[in-house]
Amino acid sequence: MLSNPWFQNITSNLLTVMILVVLAWLVHVVTRRNRLLALFGIKDNKRLVLYLSNVNVLGSSGVDGRTRSFREPAIPVTEVALIQLYQRLFNVIVPALSDQPGLLKWLLVSDVTVDVQAAPPHTLAVENTASLVAVGSPAYNSASLKVEQSFHPLAKFNSEYSSFSLDPAHPTSDLRCGFVQRAHDPISGQIAFYVAGMSSLATAGAAYFLTNRWLDLAKKYKSMKPFCVVLRISEDDYRVHEILFEKG
Repeated sequence: MLSNPWFQNITSNLLTVMILVVLAWLVHVVTRRNRLLALFGIKDNKRLVLYLSNVNVLGSSGVDGRTRSFREPAIPVTEVALIQLYQRLFNVIVPALSDQPGLLKWLLVSDVTVDVQAAPPHTLAVENTASLVAVGSPAYNSASLKVEQSFHPLAKFNSEYSSFSLDPAHPTSDLRCGFVQRAHDPISGQIAFYVAGMSSLATAGAAYFLTNRWLDLAKKYKSMKPFCVVLRISEDDYRVHEILFEKG
């Protein structure tokens, strides 16, 4: 049996896959993946809750422009598009397998659960143990409201949500501006990321910045240090931005 070419080929392929998986796992644990988990405060429980805005639709129109009867909570389409960014961030394709045929190219290393939810009606229902990411302002996201009330973030919106500020004397109302910040509850120690902007474009840009520039943030802000980065989206593409200032 051991001399059978078919058996040898199967065994060789299986060993190759196992070795690649082990190597990929070691690479990500020892280097970047360890930093990723540390940044989000999920090295132990391996769970992250992503809270998206919850918009209560009281009236709607169909594709033909006519008024329809839909009257339910809904998530903004710009935020739905962000889900894959956060799921992809914590699901790693094993290096060298992406070019392989068949199912091998989809082999993933994933040990983190990204729990995506529409923000609940009240702050009391917001997750109080796992790390969370709150997307959008408190106007439509109770998780964002909880962060502003309990986590002492560096930047907050004003009561009318017409501006936000790191310094109350210098509010930001530019519709292209948003922020990315990390804060923690001083009582429970829970970690929260708060990404929001003055428009859906700015909010999407802030959320994208966190997934795209997380390694820079991990290098600069260690040991769960709170920080805030204020961005301006410079084009209609939310992936194009400039950093205005940061604090941490």
